[in-house]
Amino acid sequence: MSIGIETDRGPWVAAGYRVFVVNPRQTFRFRERFSPSGAKSDAGNAHALADMVRTDSHQLRPVAGDSDLAGAVKLVARVHQSLIWDRQRLVARLRAQLRDFYPGALAAFGEELVAG
Repeated sequence: MSIGIETDRGPWVAAGYRVFVVNPRQTFRFRERFSPSGAKSDAGNAHALADMVRTDSHQLRPVAGDSDLAGAVKLVARVHQSLIWDRQRLVARLRAQLRDFYPGALAAFGEELVAG
């Protein structure tokens, strides 16, 4: 089964379907064939994408599914970013608590005390 989408990631790509990435501008131009006013709707976009895949798939870019290694790298990168955000949030909370209850600690030790 072939599917046309306006993004190159998501559950359709991960599910192993043959997915074609369509630039939103291409969808808009193709949609003008059916609706000269250019009125945008989900149903209109779905119809345009389905027709594009059916008639012009030879001109569209297929999405290659990620390898297992690429999926693992994405997972590690997401976890790493999440941990960085957690650390930044906790350091900000610690600074705020020290500022409220122990302002002398920040003055005595400087920002090195809670450097992120």
